[in-house]
Amino acid sequence: MKNKINKIAVIADQNVLQLFPYYLDELYAGVPKFVLTVLPGEQNKNIDEAVYLWQILQEHHFDKRSLIINFGGGKVSDLGGFVASTYQRGIPFINIPTTLLGMIDAAIGGKNGINLNSVKNVVGTIYLPEKVIVDIQFLRTLSPAQLLDGFGEMIKYALIGNSALWNELKKMENIYAKDIKKEWIDSCIAFKNKIVQKDLYDQELRHILNFGHTIGHAFEAYYMKTPLSGEFSSAQTISHGHAVALGIIAESYLSFRHNLLPQSTYEEIRNFILKLYQNTLKNISISEINNIVQLCLLDKKNLDGKINITMLEAIGKASPNHWVSKEDCEEAIRSLIGMAGKF
Repeated sequence: MKNKINKIAVIADQNVLQLFPYYLDELYAGVPKFVLTVLPGEQNKNIDEAVYLWQILQEHHFDKRSLIINFGGGKVSDLGGFVASTYQRGIPFINIPTTLLGMIDAAIGGKNGINLNSVKNVVGTIYLPEKVIVDIQFLRTLSPAQLLDGFGEMIKYALIGNSALWNELKKMENIYAKDIKKEWIDSCIAFKNKIVQKDLYDQELRHILNFGHTIGHAFEAYYMKTPLSGEFSSAQTISHGHAVALGIIAESYLSFRHNLLPQSTYEEIRNFILKLYQNTLKNISISEINNIVQLCLLDKKNLDGKINITMLEAIGKASPNHWVSKEDCEEAIRSLIGMAGKF
């Protein structure tokens, strides 16, 4: 930062603060810090939380020389970045992601947002952080489900731009923190930053980063609004990375059906992901397909009722901006759900 910082707001998930109460003590030592805790869970990434944070910033006279530090997972990066980018038309912020998902996705690239009516990030900004601090020690605190959450995004990066990474990832039988290599994280970050530098405002090329997300976000949004009755998680919802993993299968299927991706490659992708994410799929009912497809129609990239997705041409080669119908999405989701119990 060019100017001396006069005060800091730390926006953090309460669970993270309990695990790492002293982590920020040495960062900007001597500068007054105000710790603002937010509710965990994607369902709480909404306008009410943003208003709560804006009001506290205003009450404590935060200004252009103040700094926000977002300390937590992807939800904190999205929400905190949105608050920073809109308060006084933008004040500086830093992201310190504490999850694998946050490290390789939400904390980088400058996309900030909140959900509206359970639709993911439909209100947001593009505003870059001053800095992103990645510390893999945080991975040791994550549950297997949380690691899989980030691993879903890591699979995406491998498929759209790094076939060598895919060849390493597909050997994984189980996901443990000790098995996540720092170079994997670094390669995902480097790839995203390269794309963002070429297309910060998401006009075309950056759309490839949304591979698996059009249908994945629909899964996530539907079950955020309509909680599962199964045993997926204590929150009874599908988390982002798990939803994206299933979205990758569905959108790989569409790539195959539209004659871009060989069937054998689609099956390789599908079989690997389902070995890891079978329990997520088991919680999705075939009776909900139409409701999920309706949410695909609300994706931010759509135009004139046509659904925009990124497709694959090969492992490591993505092709953005393909227009598909709601019938195409229904077929892809039906095919996916039909695989439940087969792995």
